[in-house]
Amino acid sequence: MPSSDQNGLNQAYREFALVYDEMMRELDYPAWVEYVLFLYQNYTAFPEKAPVRSLLDLACGTGSFMALMKKKGWQVTGVDQSPSMLAIAEDKLGQTKGHYRLFGQDIRELDLDEQFPLITCLCDSLNYLLLYGDLQQVLVQIYQHLLPGGIAVADFNTEYKYRTVLGDNTFCAVFENSAYIWANYLEPAARLCRMEIDFFAREKGDLFRHFREIHWQRWYEPAEIEEAARKAGFSQVRCFSAFTQQLCQPEDERIFFVFAREE
Repeated sequence: MPSSDQNGLNQAYREFALVYDEMMRELDYPAWVEYVLFLYQNYTAFPEKAPVRSLLDLACGTGSFMALMKKKGWQVTGVDQSPSMLAIAEDKLGQTKGHYRLFGQDIRELDLDEQFPLITCLCDSLNYLLLYGDLQQVLVQIYQHLLPGGIAVADFNTEYKYRTVLGDNTFCAVFENSAYIWANYLEPAARLCRMEIDFFAREKGDLFRHFREIHWQRWYEPAEIEEAARKAGFSQVRCFSAFTQQLCQPEDERIFFVFAREE
């Protein structure tokens, strides 16, 4: 099991930023936006009267989710600790009108001295927190940066997904300018999945550059996540099967949590 210094947040997404958007292009970002806005409309204390439509997106990556929220009139603030990801997000967000800010921070040590009506942490980013204490610490930071009456939305990969989908399986894919071979190694006793990923990025013509990254993720039981959220100060915690209004189920591959801060 990796030490806290080898936390998944510190290891992942170095050179991956160079090929991330091409590999994620099949992700239906508009559906994620609509689902988050649905949750916001239904579970904030002020769906129509928030002081400002302002979003804080944690582990924002290359900014695709924020760019769509920005087009819908939201002021967006993104936090990520990968300079490569933030550089791409800067280019992407600068192409459209509207307010945006980007910060290079570890979300466990989030410090913006500001509160937001909506905070997101998406695409199983919190599964990269390998220690329960780190998860609780991030939820405390989210609570402190959340405007009273607002909500935070985060999704998680589940134990079911790690055991039955990822498992010890290997996946590969080829794109126009990149490719990957993705080997998973499950450590069930520790609830960890080690992902050894060989990337191939087109340099020129048919010349591709190879690089490897190792990612670690951990699964948490929904009850553990709720416990950590309540310890952080959240009094209302809801868990849904992904992109539904149905309460989470044992065979869900992805679940969404909604953490609400009382007014």
